[in-house]
Amino acid sequence: MNFNDPNIQKIVRETFFPFATRKMEDLRKNNTRFVHYTSAENALNIIDGKQVWLRNTNLMNDYREVQHGDRCLIDSWNDDAVGGKLRSALNQISEGLSERVLQRYIDGERARSLETYMIAVSEHGNESSREDLYGRLSMWRAYGGNTNVAFVFKNDPFISESDALNAYTSPVLYADSVSFKPHFLQVAEMVERNIGVLRIAGEDIASHLMLSAMHFASLSTKHPGFAEEREWRVIYSPKFSLTGSRSSRLESKITSLGGVPQRIFALKLENIPEEGFLGATLPELLVEVIIGPTQFPWPIYDALVDKLRNSGIADAEDRVRVSNIPLRR
Repeated sequence: MNFNDPNIQKIVRETFFPFATRKMEDLRKNNTRFVHYTSAENALNIIDGKQVWLRNTNLMNDYREVQHGDRCLIDSWNDDAVGGKLRSALNQISEGLSERVLQRYIDGERARSLETYMIAVSEHGNESSREDLYGRLSMWRAYGGNTNVAFVFKNDPFISESDALNAYTSPVLYADSVSFKPHFLQVAEMVERNIGVLRIAGEDIASHLMLSAMHFASLSTKHPGFAEEREWRVIYSPKFSLTGSRSSRLESKITSLGGVPQRIFALKLENIPEEGFLGATLPELLVEVIIGPTQFPWPIYDALVDKLRNSGIADAEDRVRVSNIPLRR
């Protein structure tokens, strides 16, 4: 089976990643941009280093997020009306496959919680929305402290189908154990529908695809109370890659952030044209920088404009502006 065949790739996406596939289609249709809320200090690091950092999942705002996704998935797996359908379909591909897939998923718990790295972005409002004008108030309150900024990015490299970085963009599903089940059931029904194709692919491929779907579902499911964030995650999990090893294009570093020593992976903002990864340089990627509510807007503006100009963005002063939300800190 030729997995470079666009028809086979389409079957794989629609079978194992139906929610992500729909969200990607919506992004392309609406040309939705992304926004990354961060501190002004970190903004300088991004511009100077021409890179963003992927941090360990244990260092997210709420480390229990991965546990939440895992609970939703296991609850669905154990529900005979939902998980039973998937288990039956997997066992028709290869006898006992469901048990082997579940065991590998359980064995991968450490890789999900301790050896997975990510960076979060959010969908950004369109040009006619107030959010595009001011930024999102809830995000200004939650991220970046007293000197926060927002990078507004084009979506091109985020939705690239290239495997150049071995890091993948995944939309967050806001669900609890009950509302997660229809999404799980859709995967089960699609696996059932494509049993013939998966039998031809063989157990190793079918098992890898199923585990990848479960892995990303666990890492990309969040409590419904956070739905207004409209979050997407760039996820890097070396042990869940096809090679099972780290990417040579993501640099591992040990650093201290907020007084916490930690490993990060630096994702360089550069194109890899030979592998179809384009639009990732800062001048291509950056739409604008919005300076959030702060008592120091103009010193931050001056610093960011200067840094962007030195990074090759000639119209830097036109790409930085101040949000005038009167939020007191």
